[in-house]
Amino acid sequence: MKMSKSIKFILFILMFVSAGVRGLAAALAKPPVESMSKPNIVWLFSDDHAYQAIGAYGGRFQKENLTPNIDSIAKEGMLFERAYVGNSICAPSRATLLTGKHSHKNGKFDNRGGFNHDQQQFQKILQKSGYQTAMIGKIHLNGAMQGFDYWEVLPGQGRYTNPQFITAEGKTEYKGHSTDIVTDRALNWLKTGVDSSKPFMLMIHYKAPHRNWIPAERIMKKFRKRTFPEPESLFDDYQNRGEAANKQDMSIEKTMTMKSDLKVVPGSDRAKYLEEHKLEGKDLIRWKYQAYMQDYLGCIAGVDENIGRILAYLKESGLDKNTVVMYSADQGFYLGEHGWFDKRFMYEESFRTPLIAKWPGVIKPGQRNSDLVQNIDFAETFLDIAGAPIPEDMQGKSIVPLLKGETPKDWRKSLYYHYYEYPAVHSVRRHEGVADGRYKLIRYYGLDVPAGEEWELYDLDTDPNEMKSVYDDPEMARKIKALKAELERLKKQYDVPENGGQKIRQHSQRGGRSAKPDKLSFSFKKGAVPNNKAPYIQGRGIEVNVAFSYSGSDGVLVAQGGASEGYALWVKDGIPQWTVKRTDEGTTIAGGNKLSSGKHSLSVVQDKKGMAVLKLDGKEIAKGSVGWSFKMQPHDTLSVGIDSGSPVTDYGKSKRYTGDIDQVEIKLLK
Repeated sequence: MKMSKSIKFILFILMFVSAGVRGLAAALAKPPVESMSKPNIVWLFSDDHAYQAIGAYGGRFQKENLTPNIDSIAKEGMLFERAYVGNSICAPSRATLLTGKHSHKNGKFDNRGGFNHDQQQFQKILQKSGYQTAMIGKIHLNGAMQGFDYWEVLPGQGRYTNPQFITAEGKTEYKGHSTDIVTDRALNWLKTGVDSSKPFMLMIHYKAPHRNWIPAERIMKKFRKRTFPEPESLFDDYQNRGEAANKQDMSIEKTMTMKSDLKVVPGSDRAKYLEEHKLEGKDLIRWKYQAYMQDYLGCIAGVDENIGRILAYLKESGLDKNTVVMYSADQGFYLGEHGWFDKRFMYEESFRTPLIAKWPGVIKPGQRNSDLVQNIDFAETFLDIAGAPIPEDMQGKSIVPLLKGETPKDWRKSLYYHYYEYPAVHSVRRHEGVADGRYKLIRYYGLDVPAGEEWELYDLDTDPNEMKSVYDDPEMARKIKALKAELERLKKQYDVPENGGQKIRQHSQRGGRSAKPDKLSFSFKKGAVPNNKAPYIQGRGIEVNVAFSYSGSDGVLVAQGGASEGYALWVKDGIPQWTVKRTDEGTTIAGGNKLSSGKHSLSVVQDKKGMAVLKLDGKEIAKGSVGWSFKMQPHDTLSVGIDSGSPVTDYGKSKRYTGDIDQVEIKLLK
């Protein structure tokens, strides 16, 4: 039977409508386009990675091919030429990363003491917005992490070799190099911990290249044979600068240690070289610089190699198509500039930090941005990428418009900086300042600063290495007035109280040593002693006396400092122990016999050269060298009956002392 043309037409219309209904139903069954398009975020973060040690940034290491994988992120995305921090030191920078606030607002002024995890943090908001969140590696903030579905972090500074990790369930040790292990754990989470129906935010934080710069063995062998170019200011004499630059304690010449930093130990190739060549003066400084660069840049190469592993997995799994990858560091670092290592100053090498990002379909490849960006912007940026609400009390701005190639008309024209940790390790005076991209005005204030206040001004166009302050140049009077007004405007904008709101510790003018008495004697409830009562032990010998009762319980009697620098007088398996830590390396001397039950007096006397004598009830039970004196003031405070900061050593189960501690006496020795 033949159908008429009209019937055929009607059937065609019915089929078309039916197909449309099925298509509409299928479309309604799929997740909304918005939820499917929310990008994943992978935040790659290292410790103390100088921007000048990244090939994509140019400079003297550009031809060394140290960072091909990090460079590839810049090639496929955007490099920020003027990214900075608000406080150039590890823990405060990480607190700013999580909170989007300057130190005076998040409460983390320096590396000492704790961090309030209960406060608002960006990852908590991401969780509420449907994101899975994970943090793996170094965070350097004491206490349990919050706002992360999964977290696995290094305790304190962490170890380079066979690192321990802390999770919500406890502590685990992994065999291998820290950089490799952090990557292994991150890949493990990506492969087994991710719910594919949700977007994720993963923070991968490397310990490297933090002091004391230990590369993986496979990399160390290659880099020990390499020679690297020197900076122009390696032999800076600090003329035309103020007290702070002249009185710091972070020089390659004087501060860098042979044993721990440069691994000059008996029988090593470096020890043999020095024994043979008898280097002095500038020749020795040049040798130390090369040894430093071999180890530091070897650590960088290890980080880059492992970032290559992360990038490769994202590509293999197809996740790269909808994942924002960002790389940065907690601040910059001195690689011999001004003859220094470390950070802290508002000078460019430590004030400035690397920031590189790629975002497929959003960032055009090969872009370079010259807007002023600061680490107070990172939290807001993550929230903006995720389409999550940005709290009004966060102090930065999302850089998403910049990533899209658009600079808002109201984008900042200046930056505020404030460094607080003094008196402390490296003896960098407290200072605050303002920078507008060309001019930088710095105000040093407080302890050990002439007249209580000292100013420096730099013109980066004419003096990019910051070798001469022009604050006293009459021609700069108008510019200084404008910058001081801008500094006050920024302090008002960020609600900065006087001196940043941190109480200045009492201190003398005698070589940076504390004005507190040379003898402290107190009865104190177990726990942390207030920082203003803790002894300032830098450059001193020390005598510690403890009166206590023993009934079979082990633990810490007295501890000051933490995983980087410090000491602990403690009991393990009934045997008294004296442990001294410096730059992640510890030495212990221990008594031979077990304690008997009852009351005891335990004392240790350690001189400025590091020779220690341990006595029990007035009788010597151990003697030996711990290898060094206290050249640096520990970050963490003094504590009794427990080590309240990052641990000086691995106490195992012998951490909190449960017996009675009757009296503690500490004497500082000349």
